[in-house]
Amino acid sequence: MDRSARLVEAVERGSVDVAVYVTEAAATEGTPVGGLPLTWHTTPGWAPPAAPAPIPLVAIEDPCAIRRRAIATLAAHGVAATVVGDAGYLAGVLDIARTGQGVALLAAVGPAPDGLTPYDRLPPVTPIPMSALARPGADPATVTAAFEAVRDLLR
Repeated sequence: MDRSARLVEAVERGSVDVAVYVTEAAATEGTPVGGLPLTWHTTPGWAPPAAPAPIPLVAIEDPCAIRRRAIATLAAHGVAATVVGDAGYLAGVLDIARTGQGVALLAAVGPAPDGLTPYDRLPPVTPIPMSALARPGADPATVTAAFEAVRDLLR
């Protein structure tokens, strides 16, 4: 698990057989495998600051397509937002979000991360396109199985 650009680089170096990544976060075109559903998450009982204060966001540091999607979605709905905490990796975002400092836009695949709960009082976010890339020479059966598993998960 890593940032999209690094995953693509690992496939191109041959150190990873198959990578799944956010399509718009990498310059290399892969095979479309579906859309990653995204949901707002925060600590149970969290309440946003009173208007007109902006919604506090927790996100992966720039450049991050999901961070951009969060900010753009809120802006499109006239909701002011500010990033109050960011981290280089998902684990850091989860740690910050668990402190109750703000809301995080996270993948909605599987159960909510420990200590967080979905937050439905912000505008819904459209799924973000995902792609998969296989290293040249990777076992075709493995590649096909991996791509299909991801498609099934994202359905």
